[in-house]
Amino acid sequence: MSKKLLALVVLGFGIMGLGKSASAATYASASVNVTLTGTLSMSIVGSTFTILASMAPGGSAVATSSITIKNDSVGIAETLSLKSFDSTPWTLAQSPAFNQFALQAMFNTVAPAAANFAVGDDSLTTADKVSTSAVFAGNQTGVTVPPGESRGLWVRFQAPTSTSSLGTRDLTITITAGI
Repeated sequence: MSKKLLALVVLGFGIMGLGKSASAATYASASVNVTLTGTLSMSIVGSTFTILASMAPGGSAVATSSITIKNDSVGIAETLSLKSFDSTPWTLAQSPAFNQFALQAMFNTVAPAAANFAVGDDSLTTADKVSTSAVFAGNQTGVTVPPGESRGLWVRFQAPTSTSSLGTRDLTITITAGI
């Protein structure tokens, strides 16, 4: 075959291809499955709140000291939940009444005024209550606390309005880290 004829054949195939659309390659996808592991961890500095040495039924006070909660996990931002417990014959409630006490908590850098504690949002219950931008929130929150950071936790105690039992009570607050 001559070179001229070969050039015409190649040119002819090229011209015929001008009216055709090009087709794309077929695509496939793959998934990547990654599992992150870690340990939630926090430390507490100062494990006792100081409330007035004594008060009458119906009394109320903000603790004179706070406890510091530090997220000491590695690489995990933690959200804190709080709960408290009944103290027989007293029961934990949102508002004090006969044999019912109220306990509220707030994350704050300094002692908040009693009026800053919100009944409802800041009230502890006997079930875990998760921190939010409103719940237990002062000038700090317990929401997604970065590793290495600390939060100050303050409490307000409201004694029963009347009671069938006097004496000292050791009230417990449980703080749980979650994500």
